Amino acid sequence: MRRTILGLLAALAVGASATLVAAPAQAAPKPVTIKKISNKSIDWYGTALVKPNLKTAKKVKVLKKAMTIKQGGKVLRKNRSAVKLKPGAYIVTTKITYKYKGKKRGAFAKQRLVIKQGRCASVLNMRTLKADAAFSPDVKGDSVATVSSKLRSAGEGERYTPEKLIAQLEALKVLMGDEMPEFVVLIDQAIAEVKALQAKGVTQLEDRVYQGCGKQDIDVYATFANGELMSAEDDSEFMGMSAARAALAAR
Repeated sequence: MRRTILGLLAALAVGASATLVAAPAQAAPKPVTIKKISNKSIDWYGTALVKPNLKTAKKVKVLKKAMTIKQGGKVLRKNRSAVKLKPGAYIVTTKITYKYKGKKRGAFAKQRLVIKQGRCASVLNMRTLKADAAFSPDVKGDSVATVSSKLRSAGEGERYTPEKLIAQLEALKVLMGDEMPEFVVLIDQAIAEVKALQAKGVTQLEDRVYQGCGKQDIDVYATFANGELMSAEDDSEFMGMSAARAALAAR
């Protein structure tokens, strides 16, 4: 019983001494914290905008933000407050100069940053396409598979015959009648274009839509004749479309 009492007293003594030990003081928050820049995806123009990611305390005045961008050991950009980067892996060094409590100070951070391109097309991808607008035997436009590879997705499309397209255009022409003569002229031009393709041996037409990168909600529209690319355009060039597409869009 004596041992039990002694053991209890010892335990109480240890507990009492523990309560007398002062809790460690918490470190004061940093005036400026450079946070990690998240990996990004490119926009329609083929780049991603990168800026320093900061968290500042009250009464901090940021004097300068500077990023140095390296790739493969080579300096691409130096002392930039913002930069647009193409897909790839980079080393980003961020330096922040600030003033806090009357003193000028600095903060520094280094990280790896990845700029990605998903299953979407950029305007740079679109410019690599090779089209045969006149369906000429001397020029070979990209195939559907090649276009899908260059624009980084299979896209979605619809196939139809020249006869079917002409029938649709003729029906549209009757529907409009004399009320919209300017569109009737466009329809006649479209019918002439399709008949010219028929005369060159075109038996199948196909329209495909490919998703563009970024938040601009831009798509790429491609038209194929017998599996060969004739034209490609994006939403921003909608007003410059061909007569055939203009007539169909007016339905």
